[in-house]
Amino acid sequence: MPQEWEQLLGVQWPSNACDRSGECCRGAAQAAPWENLLKNAAEGDLTARAFLSQFIPYATLEEANQNAPHAVQASTEIAIARNINPQDLIFYHCRYLQGKSDCQVYEDRPALCRDFPESPFGAIPACCGYYPVAQSCLSSIETLKQELASLKDKQNALNSTDSTKF
Repeated sequence: MPQEWEQLLGVQWPSNACDRSGECCRGAAQAAPWENLLKNAAEGDLTARAFLSQFIPYATLEEANQNAPHAVQASTEIAIARNINPQDLIFYHCRYLQGKSDCQVYEDRPALCRDFPESPFGAIPACCGYYPVAQSCLSSIETLKQELASLKDKQNALNSTDSTKF
């Protein structure tokens, strides 16, 4: 997390809170259909290319739910909050994962994994070591939103008072 965000949110983001639950590896989600990601990757989209070089789609939602129930739940909740139809989510698992949480390339893992979670506002499952600090970030964001709304109300009140003086 950028240092500016830490200061703004008043949250110390841990350098490595990963508890190796493997949920992020077994339950990555995209709202874009696999075919669209494949097309984007073929057209040079480096993010789509990196994602598809690492992740394989599950055949069914049931299979994803069996392997990564917490990640499926977290992604579904985020989708609903963002007005995305949860039915549009496609779940993936990492090709480098063996068993529940043994990464076969951990020392040389892709940037996508090294940088997880790039943002605390994505779908972080409750079983993830980053979850508590992500919740603190979300709480701080809500507090900042309330403070901003209050400041806007005060500004509007001042503006209406000033306009009645003329």
